Amino acid sequence: MKTISFLGSPRRNGNTAALLHRVLDGIYHDNDAEREDSIFLHEKNIKACNGCNACKLEKNGICIIKDDMQDLYRQIGKSELIILASPIYWWSVTAQMKLFIDRLYGINKDCGRKKVMMLMTYGGELPNSGPETVEKLFREICAYLHLEVAGVLGVCTETCEVKDNPSALQRAFEMGRNI
Repeated sequence: MKTISFLGSPRRNGNTAALLHRVLDGIYHDNDAEREDSIFLHEKNIKACNGCNACKLEKNGICIIKDDMQDLYRQIGKSELIILASPIYWWSVTAQMKLFIDRLYGINKDCGRKKVMMLMTYGGELPNSGPETVEKLFREICAYLHLEVAGVLGVCTETCEVKDNPSALQRAFEMGRNI
């Protein structure tokens, strides 16, 4: 399964990255697929959507903003599984992930059957409305773009980092393995 993953954390090797890498371990465990590098959104030049609607008005459905999203659109087009991974900041995804998600509006709604997975880490123990709010956002976007939700996994990191949390690591691995 051709997979593309997007790390929305500003920390390349933080909790969200550990969770993402463990899901990818599960995906590639019994699969001969070539392992893809995660795209670290913090290093990408992604401009804010300017709301011009050119992507919806043009026949080809392409965003007119020339930045790193043009290459990311091509990579998404070739993928069967898209993984979005973000820590929760202020009851939402990070600014890096939000810019990326806003620009997903520019993809063609008929981009084929793709699966999308959402991974998130957060500081406040449950009950915490952040994970629920982010999951609702994620599911609404998938519905609008006609993408299949492949799974959602959230892990609290307030008292234990992901790398030191065997239960979270096992859930992440199994989520990837069962995709």
